[in-house]
Amino acid sequence: MKLALLQLNARLGSPETNGRVIEAAYADAVNQGADLVLAPELAICGYLPEDRLWEPGLRARMETESRRLAALAGPVPLLFGTATPAPSGRLWNELWWAERGQIRTRVRKRLLPAYDVFDESRYFEPDPHPQPLVDFGGERIGLSICEDLWADATLAHNPVRYDFDPIAKLKAEGATLLLNASASPGYLGSWMPEGKTAPWAVPTKIAQRRALILGLSQKHGVPLAYADRCGVESWLVFDGGSGLARPDGSWQGASPFHEGLVMVDTQATSGLGVEVNEARWLRAGLKRALRDNLAKQGLEAVVVGLSGGIDSAVVASVAVEALGADKVLGVALPTRFSSEVSLRFAEEQARELGLPFLKVDAGAPYAGFAASLKAAFPDRVFSITDENLQSRTRGALLMGLTSEPAIHARLGTSKVCVLNTGNKSEAATGYFTLYGDGIGAFGILGDCLKARVRALAGVLPGIPEGVLTRPPTAELRPDQSDEASLLPYRQLDAILAAAIEAQRPEEGLADDLALLLDGDDLASARAALPRILGLLRRTEFKRRQLPFGIKVSPKAFGWGRRIPLTAE
Repeated sequence: MKLALLQLNARLGSPETNGRVIEAAYADAVNQGADLVLAPELAICGYLPEDRLWEPGLRARMETESRRLAALAGPVPLLFGTATPAPSGRLWNELWWAERGQIRTRVRKRLLPAYDVFDESRYFEPDPHPQPLVDFGGERIGLSICEDLWADATLAHNPVRYDFDPIAKLKAEGATLLLNASASPGYLGSWMPEGKTAPWAVPTKIAQRRALILGLSQKHGVPLAYADRCGVESWLVFDGGSGLARPDGSWQGASPFHEGLVMVDTQATSGLGVEVNEARWLRAGLKRALRDNLAKQGLEAVVVGLSGGIDSAVVASVAVEALGADKVLGVALPTRFSSEVSLRFAEEQARELGLPFLKVDAGAPYAGFAASLKAAFPDRVFSITDENLQSRTRGALLMGLTSEPAIHARLGTSKVCVLNTGNKSEAATGYFTLYGDGIGAFGILGDCLKARVRALAGVLPGIPEGVLTRPPTAELRPDQSDEASLLPYRQLDAILAAAIEAQRPEEGLADDLALLLDGDDLASARAALPRILGLLRRTEFKRRQLPFGIKVSPKAFGWGRRIPLTAE
C-alpha cells in the first residue's frame, strides 16, 4: 500500500486555510498514486489554538470545514485530525476517515498528555473505549492519535506511565497496519560536552520517535506509519519526522522540517538514514521559528542590537537567512565602555551579511539618567545602577527604532519588532537586565545554552572570526567579563544541562558532573554548584518577564517549566 503522509504547516485557528492546504495536498497525493492519505493530528485547526478552542465560532468553523473536506474525498481515503464537542463541554480529539464523500469512521484520542508543554485535559476528553479497526486494501488498519503511541514503558521516553497501551490493544484486536496522526514538537537532547556521554542524558526527540516507532513495529510485527506536522507555533518547533517503520527494522521517511508529501510504501524497504546534526537542526529550526512567528503574527522586519559578541552575531545571521538582509536592521549602541573592537566587529558583520547598519549613541541618554541621580544623591558613585541604566538605555533606543518612520522607510515596512539576543545560560542565572537586554518580541536563543550558541555560530555565515574567539562581555563597566562574573561557560553549561535539561536530582549533581567535566573544571563546577543553583531559584521572577524563547531542548523555561515565584 502506498501511503501519502501530509507533513504540513498549519495555521492556528484557521480551519479554512488549513482545509485548502489539505485539499491541494490530497489532490497531489492522489495524482502521485497514493492508496491512502494521512494528515496530522488536529490538522483542521492546528496544534494547538489553546483557549480559542472554547470559542463557539471556531468550533462551528471546524465542523463546517471538516465536513467540506470529507465530502471531497474520493475512493482514495483521506484521514485528517479535527475536533468535535464532547458532552462535558470539552472536545473530542478525533481522526476522521473520509472516503467516497462520506465519513467512514472516526476514532478518538485515548491518552491526553499533561506534562512539560502539554495540558490537553484542559480542552479534551479522553476516550477509554476500544477504537474500531478499518478494513481497507487487504489490511485491518488500526488508527491512533499522537500520545496513544507513547504508552509502552519499555520503548517510550516518557515521564508518566499510563494504565493501558492503545497500540497493544489495536494489535490484539487484529490490526495488520497501524497509522498514527501526530502533532509532536521536536527538540535536541540535553546538552553534552563533545566526547562525553551519560546514561541519564535525554536523547533528541527525533531519536526518541525513531526508536519508539521502529520498536513498536518490530514488537507487534506490523508496519506503522506516522504523520507529524511541521512548522513553528510561538515557542514550539514541529520538525516533522513523518515516516513508515516495518518489522524488518527498515525506515522510510522525510528529513527534518520538510514541508509537503512524504510518500512511503508498506512493501518497500529503506535504510535508517543518518543521525541529526545538532547545529544544522538548530539552524533550520530557528530559521523556521523566526520566519513562522513573524508571518503568523503579521510582522515583516526586525531590529537586532549588534554588540560585537557571539549571541547578537548569531541572531543577526539567522534573521538574514530567515527574512533576507533588507528586512534586518543591525544597530550598534555604544557607551563610554564600548570598545573599538566591538564596534568594528558589529560593522564588519553588517557588511558581511549585507544588512542595513546604524550606530546610535547610547551614552548621551545614559548620561542624562546619571545626572538626574547625581542631583538627587550628590555623593553617589558608579555602581550596578549605572550598568543597568546603560542596558536599559540601549533597550529603550532599540524599541524606539521599531516605530521610527525613517526605519520603516529603510526596511520597507512599519511592521517591525526587536529580537532579543539573550541565551539560556544567562537566563538561568539571571545574568541580564530587565527592560534592558531583556527586551524584545521573542528570543530565538532563549533555550540555547552558550555552548549551543557557539556550535550554531560555526555553521552560520557572516560571523567575524574574532567574534568566535573573544571573551564574552556586556561592556557595562571597565574590564567586565561574563565568565568572571558567573563561571566559565563550559562549567556553567554542564551544571545547567544536568540540572535543567536532564532534570537530575540536586543531591546527585556533584556526581553527575564527573561524567561531563574533568580535572580543574570539575572541581570548580562542584564548588560553584550552591551559588549557581541559588541563582537559578532566585531569578525566576526575572525569567517570567523575558520574551518567550523557542524550545529546542527537553526542558525550556516558560510554559513547560512551571515554577512558583515564591517557592523555596
